[in-house]
Amino acid sequence: RCDFDTPGHHSGSFFNLTDEGRIFTSALGEGMFKADISDSSSAIGDPSSHEGVSGEAERLAASVWGSDDCFFVLGGTSTSNRICANALLSPGDLVLFDRNNHKSTWQGALLESGALPIYLSSCRNDCGVIGPILNASLEETHLREEIRKISPRLAEKRRPFRLACLQICTYDGLFYNIRKILEKIGPLCEYILFDDAWGGYENFIPLLKDAAVLRFPLSEESPGILITQSVHKQLSGFSMTSQIHKKDSHIREKSYYLPHDVMQDTFLMHISTSPYYPLLAGLEMNAFMHKEKGAILWKKAFRSATRFKKALLKDTTLFRPFLPPLVHGRKWEEEKTRTLMEDDAFFTLGPDETWHGFDGPAADLCLLDPCKILLTTGTFSESRKHSIPAPLLSAYLESKGITPEKSDFYTLLFLAEPGDTKKKYKYLMHWLKQFEKAYFRNCPMDRFMPTVKALPGEGLQDYCRRFHDFLLSHHAGELQQHLFREEDFPPRPLSPKRAHENFIRGNRKKIPLKEAKGHISLENILPYPPGICALAAGEEWTENVLSYFLFLEEYGKEFPDFTPEILGIHHDEKGEPSVWVSYPE
Repeated sequence: RCDFDTPGHHSGSFFNLTDEGRIFTSALGEGMFKADISDSSSAIGDPSSHEGVSGEAERLAASVWGSDDCFFVLGGTSTSNRICANALLSPGDLVLFDRNNHKSTWQGALLESGALPIYLSSCRNDCGVIGPILNASLEETHLREEIRKISPRLAEKRRPFRLACLQICTYDGLFYNIRKILEKIGPLCEYILFDDAWGGYENFIPLLKDAAVLRFPLSEESPGILITQSVHKQLSGFSMTSQIHKKDSHIREKSYYLPHDVMQDTFLMHISTSPYYPLLAGLEMNAFMHKEKGAILWKKAFRSATRFKKALLKDTTLFRPFLPPLVHGRKWEEEKTRTLMEDDAFFTLGPDETWHGFDGPAADLCLLDPCKILLTTGTFSESRKHSIPAPLLSAYLESKGITPEKSDFYTLLFLAEPGDTKKKYKYLMHWLKQFEKAYFRNCPMDRFMPTVKALPGEGLQDYCRRFHDFLLSHHAGELQQHLFREEDFPPRPLSPKRAHENFIRGNRKKIPLKEAKGHISLENILPYPPGICALAAGEEWTENVLSYFLFLEEYGKEFPDFTPEILGIHHDEKGEPSVWVSYPE
């Protein structure tokens, strides 16, 4: 090529003018630089306008998943969620909102668009697993009562919610039965945005058919559907790649229909006009692979993950996959793999069962994700003989070259992909067993994990006990539960948008965290991961919320190797935490 346009490195030639630049291009490969072409080129077409091969690729993805339109987004699903929310919501609109939504949905729907939320209640169990929406909070009578507190007029409207913001699959691996969700809240909503960041493969696994909303037959009485998918998470895209599916042709004649031009205008507000084309090519290849072999690929991932879960149940003592111990009177691990893959009873959270620890989830409301391996390593109580700090196990595995997706206090998540091999699972199992051996020998911490700060002479088992005792003494499980129960939701003196405006305008002051009770937060406060807001901008710091974050501060001091990242809490040079609150109030 003879380039006289952007990007300025011109197929890498700029970098190759220096020794260091040549090392850079050599390390990443010549193809990476030659593939970085300008949007000025007419060879591919403008992705901003869905022209040329980019538009063809989007139409391919729409046909594969079953949407009317697909938009490729290169800013991750955080950007996709904000696009969808901004396209639909205006100040004063009502939005039905799962408090387990990712922070980007909070930002797009509440801080930027100015919608008013009706929050849905959920729960956490004794291991800290993110639980499902509580059935009672989805009942129409209850929802209209909550709306009436904000607007008696809107409470009488046939469809009071301009948008509902929900998830198809949670970070911890619960797939919702979207048929049931639509039955309950569909008649109340004009549109529903389903964040499918942690899924995207439900179309290709028969067990998950009730989550595959893009395959559902929809009528003019159904709400419009928007779905965002992180193609870079468990699908095959590069980092930062995402896609939006729009399925609403069934309501095209309705007054509340979202026209393509409005969606496109919002799309253009959030994207770059200088995309890196290999990212778009990855999105296209992901769609093509799923068109050709999606069911085969995900059957492979499902089978491999199931076999590994069975092996964990048979061969380890300290680590338990989050699964029902008995189904049809048989142990999970004793059933044939094929039977497990065909019978959803092995992945169901029964309302009358106690193993999952949730407060009576609705029958058939959700299934366990067959392609996530969620290890529970302990509990916030004394219900297990041994409780292992998941952050410690995660650090140990990373030291062996194994990277889990995330860890919480007592949960560790691994993502199962079609490309995973028996060798990878065997390697993971080996080091889990090595951890167990070291634990039961109470191996000295200075030998086992010399990089982790421990007490003099402390063994691995001693360290785990100290960790567990610390969480027990601070009532960590109870504090976490309070954050997501409806009766404990904080008061909302300001709307999230008004609070954000106060923050920008300077109607703010920074105060020590310990003095925050009774003040109005100007930022969303959340641990990351999982990126779920514990306190929203505009909400009041309550005793429950403050106690939880003060506990996290103490936790970080006691176990500095595992200090959580908290967005919205700021530390000075001495490490003292502070927060921004509304002033004057």
